[in-house]
Amino acid sequence: MNVKEEYMGSRFRNLQLCMALLLGVVLLASSGCSTTYLKHRREDALDMVDVGVTFSTTPQLAIYKACAPLFTIGYGDLEADFMGLGGGKFGRMRHFHEGLGLALWGRQKIAFGEYDREDPETFDYDGSGPLGMVTGPFPGPNYMLCCVQHLHLGWVGVVFNARWLQMIDFVLGWTTLDICYDDGVERATWGGKSIIGPALPEDEEKEGAVEPPAKAK
Repeated sequence: MNVKEEYMGSRFRNLQLCMALLLGVVLLASSGCSTTYLKHRREDALDMVDVGVTFSTTPQLAIYKACAPLFTIGYGDLEADFMGLGGGKFGRMRHFHEGLGLALWGRQKIAFGEYDREDPETFDYDGSGPLGMVTGPFPGPNYMLCCVQHLHLGWVGVVFNARWLQMIDFVLGWTTLDICYDDGVERATWGGKSIIGPALPEDEEKEGAVEPPAKAK
């Protein structure tokens, strides 16, 4: 393949991508979902990283790094205040992290904002490292493909989590593909909704529902 053919092939692929994006926007606009569509794109953007500082009133420890699915190393036992962008939310909130990494095997629990340590549905609980992913729990969409990094020594620390799968989800989301199954739902779970097209949260569906008139007695 010469340079001219390679250039023409690249232009054709770019044109295909632009047409797919345009088609998605047109379909959404025609169905009256443009406001919801843009809301979900904003939410996808906030999901791409967790970055901020932690501070606690009692000394705590977290020295932990896990680059899924390659390796995991370190230890973390942290329940502190967090300031920054975390869990798709921005501001000051509570943060919970437990992690144990032994090279090829590990486990981690992560939560930002409201959570209940007795309710697994309120935080992400995942196996980390190649063996940890096999033995479970199998990672959910939020931290399936990511680099989790926590450093908290005593009373202060930092968090920087690069959530690679969520970055891909953000890009594909403009075509209405939702590979993390998180458009319009509070917590992403595998197969929790359709992978194509925006979905309204249950509370929005209830608010939009029209109750039938009461029967006359």
